[in-house]
Amino acid sequence: MLRIVLLVAILVSLPTIAFFLWAWAVKIKQERKLSGTLPEWQDLPMTWLGIAGLACTIVGFLVMFFTQNQGAGGLLPI
Repeated sequence: MLRIVLLVAILVSLPTIAFFLWAWAVKIKQERKLSGTLPEWQDLPMTWLGIAGLACTIVGFLVMFFTQNQGAGGLLPI
C-alpha cells in the first residue's frame, strides 16, 4: 500500500518539478535574450519540447511494459 502511495506521489510531483525547472530556464533565457547571449539552439523551443515529449512517452511505455502483470505483457510483478 505504501509503495502505491509513494508511486502516485512521485508521479504527481514530477510534472510540478518539471514546471519549476522550466520556469527557471525561461527566466534565464529571457535574461540572456536581453543581454544578447542566447545560443542559437534555443531559438526552436517547440522542437525541443516535442523531442522531450517523445522521450517521455517512450519511457512511459517502457515502464508500463515492464511493470504490468497481465500474462505475457509484463516482466516485473508489482
